[in-house]
Amino acid sequence: MYKVLRKERLTPKAVLLEVQDERAKLVKPGQYALVQANEESEPIPLSFLDVKESSYTFLVEVGGRATLEIAELVEEKIQFIEAPCGSPFPVKNYGKVLLISKNWGVAPLINIGRALKEESNEIYFVHVAEDEERVFLTKEASEISEEFLLFTEDGSLGEEGNSEWALGYFIENFGKPDLIVSAGSNLDSQMINRFAEERNIPHIAMVNAHILDANGLCLACRVLVEGQEKLACIDGPWFDASKVDWDYAIQKEAFYKEEEEKALKTFLRELQRLKARGR
Repeated sequence: MYKVLRKERLTPKAVLLEVQDERAKLVKPGQYALVQANEESEPIPLSFLDVKESSYTFLVEVGGRATLEIAELVEEKIQFIEAPCGSPFPVKNYGKVLLISKNWGVAPLINIGRALKEESNEIYFVHVAEDEERVFLTKEASEISEEFLLFTEDGSLGEEGNSEWALGYFIENFGKPDLIVSAGSNLDSQMINRFAEERNIPHIAMVNAHILDANGLCLACRVLVEGQEKLACIDGPWFDASKVDWDYAIQKEAFYKEEEEKALKTFLRELQRLKARGR
């Protein structure tokens, strides 16, 4: 069991969760943890936002049963955490770096953005959200960047536009970056990569995949990189976006969609019963 030090509701769609763990000192920028809320929960990968000497903080955006369980039921303890997991982000001096996040992707980009800034990179941040309920951590993102730009796809907050439009807007107004880093959506990273390749801009992206054990044993997180199978859990989650087979990654990500929707509906009924009993 792992003690929850802080749980803060950001929006109806997200919470911040700070957990005590002595392994926090081992975490490097860009890594993640595999988190299981209780014995019956699905383990899910969560990216680190803040890391201290003996604790770390996650941004948990509700998207399925496992994240809803954390947001609604977790209060004092987390059943299981495997951490740190994955390969760290390649932190070095690139020059002018543009971070583009979609929804929850703002958290891992703040994490690596801080490390990149320490290497004297010039950081710019673009956050794209589906709607205002998925706009998170704008203050934290602004603090590490020369310029922070906010877009929502429905125009409910900030400027209206998707990731591709936001990238075009940035280059038109702030010039071409030396590196683009994206996180939060395979589909958005695919769009960004097409744009970046046309302009010969290096692009590193977080590849979303189903991760069940974080040790490379289940093989559920396979991705194709330069035609070769890689495991997002240990080789990733960060890859050269120009070498990723994005169609394959998006297809794999949607493979369990029907089962996930059924699990969410079942849990929503359970949650209603728990709330009716005052739990």
